[in-house]
Amino acid sequence: MSERGVLMVVVQNLEEYIREASRTAKEVFEEIHSWPELGSEEFKTVTLIGKKLKSLGLGIERPLATAVVANIKGGAGAGKRKTYAFRADIDALPISEKTMVSYRSRRAGVMHACGHDAHAGVLVGLAQVLCRLRDQLPCDVRLIFQPDEEGNGGAEKLIKSGVLKGVDQIFGFHVKPELPAGTVGIQYGTVHGESRMFQAEISGTRAHGAKPHLGRDAIYGAAEFISMCQGILSRDLDPTRAGLITFGRIEGGEAGNVLAGHVEMEGIVRGEDGAVCDLLCDRMNIIAKGLSQVLSMDMELKFVPGCVCLVNDPGSVKQVRKAAEAGMGKVTEIKRISMTVDDFSSYLRHVPGAYFFLGSGFEGRENSPLHTGDFQVNKDCLRVGVETLARICFG
Repeated sequence: MSERGVLMVVVQNLEEYIREASRTAKEVFEEIHSWPELGSEEFKTVTLIGKKLKSLGLGIERPLATAVVANIKGGAGAGKRKTYAFRADIDALPISEKTMVSYRSRRAGVMHACGHDAHAGVLVGLAQVLCRLRDQLPCDVRLIFQPDEEGNGGAEKLIKSGVLKGVDQIFGFHVKPELPAGTVGIQYGTVHGESRMFQAEISGTRAHGAKPHLGRDAIYGAAEFISMCQGILSRDLDPTRAGLITFGRIEGGEAGNVLAGHVEMEGIVRGEDGAVCDLLCDRMNIIAKGLSQVLSMDMELKFVPGCVCLVNDPGSVKQVRKAAEAGMGKVTEIKRISMTVDDFSSYLRHVPGAYFFLGSGFEGRENSPLHTGDFQVNKDCLRVGVETLARICFG
């Protein structure tokens, strides 16, 4: 058979196996969604994924307690083949689900509200396609099911374990409810900005609410600190640059008629790049020191490194575009940097690759955003995800 004839057979088989794998992806998605697990606790999730991969004849590795890695050796072509890695994050969030889907979360206060269940389903579906066509596969593939994306450094832990050894390129993706299912969003250059987590403790002096002059009100100090930090964005940051300071948790006080002696706060600083984050953090430190003196109370501010900027390799983005256009996906190019973050950025500091968006929205209705109890994935996106990744492998 001619080379063209072989290619036609591969393409025909690819489409058939993608249809089959899409059903598998849906099953995995629903099962993982119904039993969500937080970062470092994804034990049932990795057990399910491991069983699915083993049923395809794949060996699995567990570089972390709740991580799964599988390698698929290609069989086509002579000489050294490239190794492509594909990553899916698998952790859930401490959010109560409000949807009424049949496969809704069976765990109180825990939900897959960021679509990581869909990511895992797509990657298992990809494994099924590649195993069916292993003899025609022109590359080697490493599948990475990563825990702890939501703030606990899962990517860095896997990198330290050696998961990128021998990898030439890596690809990742994320569902995006703002785009309808059937759409693939690509972006050149910087996709996500940088972040720093912070913790603040304010120590004052408790006093009777009727005698505030005898105490130092930590809640008042917290309010002043929050207000002045927001002023950084409008008075210290170049208005053409993007940055955010979010206070996500504040806790303090003991009773309504007592001045609070202690307040704890947590939040996150975001910037379009590291320079913006540095500026915001420096100004927050100056404000904390100044308020400590003015209000006669102690303010302790600590920053923890978050995610670095996620910057795509242009050649890898072109591969995603080509793969999506060859399949069912309608490609749209995104040009604005997002202030959300993803630790997939850590992989891209070591090997070239691309991160793209998988449209998961429903047309003709309002789609709830990520990280909310009403968030819902349009399962039609799963096939597009499987097909796009598979076509990256087959070029």
